Amino acid sequence: MMRSSRCFRALLGLAAVGILPAVLHGQQDPVPQRRSPRTEFERFSIGVRVGYQVTAQITEGTLDTTSTSTNPATLFKDTSEPQQDNWGIGGGVQVNILPRWGITAELMAHSIRFKTGLRADRRETATRPRQLLSNNFVVTEANHWDVPVTLRYYLNGPRQRARPFISGGAAMRMVRNAKSTREIGDIDGGDSEFLNITPEVAADRTMGLVGGLGFELIDDINLKVSVEGRYMRWQEKTFETGLANALRNHVEIMVGVSF
Repeated sequence: MMRSSRCFRALLGLAAVGILPAVLHGQQDPVPQRRSPRTEFERFSIGVRVGYQVTAQITEGTLDTTSTSTNPATLFKDTSEPQQDNWGIGGGVQVNILPRWGITAELMAHSIRFKTGLRADRRETATRPRQLLSNNFVVTEANHWDVPVTLRYYLNGPRQRARPFISGGAAMRMVRNAKSTREIGDIDGGDSEFLNITPEVAADRTMGLVGGLGFELIDDINLKVSVEGRYMRWQEKTFETGLANALRNHVEIMVGVSF
């Protein structure tokens, strides 16, 4: 009987030893979810970028004037009409120099297309309908190659899955593949004539300043998705043709995927 009682107490002791750690583990505070990078922070990443310019690239407008030196009077309509969307695509590399500091360099290509020109009409009178006198428009197409180099500062450490950041630096813009076509309307209302002409480029290269805010999402295999809003200020206009002027200030939304 004594031996049975000792065996029973021993079994109870073993059970208590096995249950106690589980109870204590269940009472511990939850640990914040963090990722487990291969190293304390990854030094190098490369990926693709897609950008959308929230502001216009070219000014849009119309200027109407009337000349009374002729009878009937002549109506002039000077216009500038952007004809290209503001999407851009490119790539970028980033080098992390410290856990919260990184340097990013990108190459972004934006297409630009706009139409500017002058239309002249004879004013309609009681005895004569409105008549086209001349129609002279120029359509210009080109690519803007932007090369921003920015310093990025993260507001938290590299082990967090979501990392907000601020960025700032300099950029260079280059105009490439520019071409223009002149359209001359027939005064009799017939077919128009199209001529290839030399594009009027105000500056084929200019420098600028960049500032931005964004955040980056990182998973355990170092795949990064970033969203950033940027403000860019260019030193010179790349195009300046009549009412069509390239804007020196613009806001751009960048989405990037890198690894």
